[in-house]
Amino acid sequence: MLVYRVFPFLDTAEPGEPGHPIYEHRPQRGGRIDHPDYYVWYVSRNAEAACGEVFGNLSTWDDSMFEFPLIPGARRALGTFALPDTLRILDLDDPAQLVRLDLRPTQVVARNAPVTRAWGHRIWDERTPGDPGERQWDAVQWWSYHRPIWNVMASWQRPEFRDVTPLDTEHPAIVDAASALSRIIA
Repeated sequence: MLVYRVFPFLDTAEPGEPGHPIYEHRPQRGGRIDHPDYYVWYVSRNAEAACGEVFGNLSTWDDSMFEFPLIPGARRALGTFALPDTLRILDLDDPAQLVRLDLRPTQVVARNAPVTRAWGHRIWDERTPGDPGERQWDAVQWWSYHRPIWNVMASWQRPEFRDVTPLDTEHPAIVDAASALSRIIA
């Protein structure tokens, strides 16, 4: 399956360096299910949702939002990645899973890192029945805080990099996300 994420891109970055599409920034900070012991890849199944998740808190969108001064010369770009179609994904939009995990929808979508990191770690730590050495899930998905019809996903499996596209205010995914979120593009 193809997935998308917005990340700071520097075309001269080598694998393992900041600005490279598969760079794993450690420690992770600020993500819903970040954990010090494992790396989480936040992605979406559609490009507009990936853009909306990153820029959704801004009321006006302009070219400056693509700048990333922490990595000199880097700008935010849209990456296309692939994850296996056989990826074991726990879907938190499934009421049965919410009941099984004793989670309320508000605990999933709330911007409360201790709460979301706790359920994220519980899901990551679930083991396959009959094989306590194998994790049951490779990823977890839920609905976007900004637009519930968008799904967002956290994968513990590194996606395979496919392509990178520079972002600007005329990029179709930016235009679609701004429209969906009623944001002004300056």
